[in-house]
Amino acid sequence: MQSNGNLTCNTEYNNCNECQKHCTACLGGLNVSVDACQDLCFGVCSPCALDSDCKQIVLFDGGFTGQIKSVFNVSDSSCKDIYNGLSPFNGSTCILSFETGLGNDTDETCRFSDSGVWLENSTNSDTFQIKITRDVQRRPKTPVCFVKGTHNYNWTSVALTNCSQLKEQPTGQCENITCVDPNKICQKATYNPNCNETGSNDDLIILNVWPPACYKCGNAFKPVDGSVKINFTLQDSNKNISYSNMMKTVTDMILKMMENQSSASVSFDDVSGIVVKPTVFEPIHFMFAKEFNIVEDTDQMQSFDTTFSVPKEAFEKASSMNTTTVFTSLLRFPSFPQDDKNSTLLNNEVYSIDMGTEISNLNSSFNLTFRKIDPKAGEPLCYSWDGQGATPNWTTDGCNTSYINYSATCSCQHLTFFAVLMTPPQTISPTDLNNLTYITSIGCGLSLFFLSIALFTHFLLRRGQASISVHILMNLFLALFLLNFTFLINESVANTRNVIGCKLMAGVMHYSMLSAFTWFGLQALHLCLQLAQNVASVQNYITKLCIAGWVPPALVVSVIFICQKYNKLDIVSNTGKTVSMCWITDSTVHYVVNIGYYAAIFLFTFLTFVVMIRWLCLLSYKNTTITTSGKKSRSSDALTIMGLCCILGLSWGFAFFAYGPLQIPALYIFTILNSFQGFFLFVYYYKSSRLAGESDTSLAKSSTETTVIENPYGKHKTY
Repeated sequence: MQSNGNLTCNTEYNNCNECQKHCTACLGGLNVSVDACQDLCFGVCSPCALDSDCKQIVLFDGGFTGQIKSVFNVSDSSCKDIYNGLSPFNGSTCILSFETGLGNDTDETCRFSDSGVWLENSTNSDTFQIKITRDVQRRPKTPVCFVKGTHNYNWTSVALTNCSQLKEQPTGQCENITCVDPNKICQKATYNPNCNETGSNDDLIILNVWPPACYKCGNAFKPVDGSVKINFTLQDSNKNISYSNMMKTVTDMILKMMENQSSASVSFDDVSGIVVKPTVFEPIHFMFAKEFNIVEDTDQMQSFDTTFSVPKEAFEKASSMNTTTVFTSLLRFPSFPQDDKNSTLLNNEVYSIDMGTEISNLNSSFNLTFRKIDPKAGEPLCYSWDGQGATPNWTTDGCNTSYINYSATCSCQHLTFFAVLMTPPQTISPTDLNNLTYITSIGCGLSLFFLSIALFTHFLLRRGQASISVHILMNLFLALFLLNFTFLINESVANTRNVIGCKLMAGVMHYSMLSAFTWFGLQALHLCLQLAQNVASVQNYITKLCIAGWVPPALVVSVIFICQKYNKLDIVSNTGKTVSMCWITDSTVHYVVNIGYYAAIFLFTFLTFVVMIRWLCLLSYKNTTITTSGKKSRSSDALTIMGLCCILGLSWGFAFFAYGPLQIPALYIFTILNSFQGFFLFVYYYKSSRLAGESDTSLAKSSTETTVIENPYGKHKTY
């Protein structure tokens, strides 16, 4: 410190009293406030709780054990000279100085429980470590810098600012300064079994390595207060009594035996579980390995195979229902009665979550997550049961399933029994799989080639001469071209492991497929309108159809993309071979958006197909001249029917039969018709457009009775 004039009184002080004594002596002759020294010594005289305005925390090795911080802004020029114009008491830097050589972690001036950050040197060597609490309310949210050695007030904050911005190992003027951001460096820290700390609320940052290493002490769990074992056997209970009534009896017994304990592990028969009576309503997280544990360090949730979460809203709702005791119990049933369908349960386990009252319709959900699911076991789907009766009646009501990367999460809005039922996968032999793969590759390649020819011919040579029907058909050609192209390159993009690229590929392929489905429906609509009226009289007819065909699929894909439902999807065959593709990872979204949408399109197009076939039969009956061509007429009819199937997308309907004994035949028919669909459409387009000419004109002119109809993809023909 500096007293009056140019006289300096640099000194060190060990506690609050010495700080105020030296400050009064130094500033006694200056015209400053009486409380100036209280402000300057605020950090030393405070309980060392770091304020929210600390933009940086500096830890010194040496000097007194305590905090230096001031809310007093030194404005007098004489006082500025005390610190050479660079006061460390600027309100943005909190300085903690430690006597680490003494091996003391606390003294009467400052405690770790107050600051939440501490400097340690347990070996009396050059090895330093920073201890930081994991308590969210006390954990520092700002960078922490360690300065080795004792420094006087000529040490400036400029050097500290420059050193805290370094990305590499400090050198030169920063050789004694190490700055870290605890929230970043400890984000993925793991537990060190050799750590001799027993608490689970602390992180340790080792400073003698570069970059500094962070690890956690203790474990991620909060210990329970006790254990409860009750004498109750499920197998010997009356089968006429429902499981829900039995669980009420069990819960009452457990709560009575717990007495004043806030948490306890529970066991009876072969059932294990845990019960918690919270004093503060906050979300509670559990994990299960060989037993249940209360997870205190939620950053570790992803590392556990089976986890559970009870939301804060559930406790608040239970409290508002005037329940005697607010609690939550989580029980695991390793053996459970089979339902009438003999469903396969994941790990043969059923879980129940109970809070002593009916909890439902929550905004926040109960989450049950099961990781490392064997894909060969089938596809997981979350189910619940209200406990009524002696055997379960599983339902998906109130529970949503998210299955990504072999992890299933059940998000449920009510309390009950929960289980994950596995749908057995339908596998095919490696020979059939290889055959279908080759057929798909060849068919998609041929379709791409012929669709390219048709699009090239239309847009560059014949666009101005094309009819309305041809313009509509070209939109379907374009959608199928995009679908075939994205399908062929999908696996290659997935194998690059580029997450963003894979999501974009999945979105483009999905958009192409939805657009193709939409144009199937618009083709059917166009045929219906042709029978009822002259579509050429409809204003902006083509423009309206283009908007309907291309815009809605884009909106659907955008919503799914925002919801993060596109990603890499691994498909495992029965031989263990894995094939990757970029697609929708949520099975629910796939079934609702794709299967549901195509089912509606299929129903409309199939009805249109029946109407058109009936119309052709009536036309053939009324025009006897059609039969004069014999064989040619029959082949033309077959081509017409095949063309209608293709432009209406009816061949996709074979996917509905790919189950049970019809699975393999349906897959072959589905694969052949759809992979070669572009080729079939090109043949139909060529035969029915002006590219084929009008070879039947002479036959039509010689007829004694003629009927004029519109050929959808060419001029009017006369039969």
